[in-house]
Amino acid sequence: MNKRTKTILTTASLALVLAGTGAGVATAQTSTTPTPSGTASSPTPTPAATTAKHPHHKSGLRGRVEHGEFTVHTKTGDKTLDTQRGVVTAITAGSVTVTSKDGFSATYTLNPTTKVHKAKQTTTQITTNDRVRVQANKTGTTATATRIGDAGPTQ
Repeated sequence: MNKRTKTILTTASLALVLAGTGAGVATAQTSTTPTPSGTASSPTPTPAATTAKHPHHKSGLRGRVEHGEFTVHTKTGDKTLDTQRGVVTAITAGSVTVTSKDGFSATYTLNPTTKVHKAKQTTTQITTNDRVRVQANKTGTTATATRIGDAGPTQ
């Protein structure tokens, strides 16, 4: 993310916070409901506030994405990337086929630079029914896997 984009996002976020604070103050000043007297107590935190997420748990879209294609800008120009999460339905020395929960299936080319993470270390250790997350570079209709996260066999 470039500096200009960060500045715009920061400014927009600050404007939203200030607008929300101003609205809250305006509402509080126009309220005619009497406040009860007595000792003030701090509100009890909600379960979400007291439960800290483990740093390795997926948050946001990353943990829910099944498959997708997107374009990123690099120093050498635009690059099309694929991502998919699913189960290996076929594997050969040169390719892997992955099927997502929604039935989408794609075949990715494997090469010596394809990196495998987690329980497996090389593409030869990936087997049918392994749960994987694939990241690939796409040129035309060919998607070449750059990274495969292997979580082992389905349960």
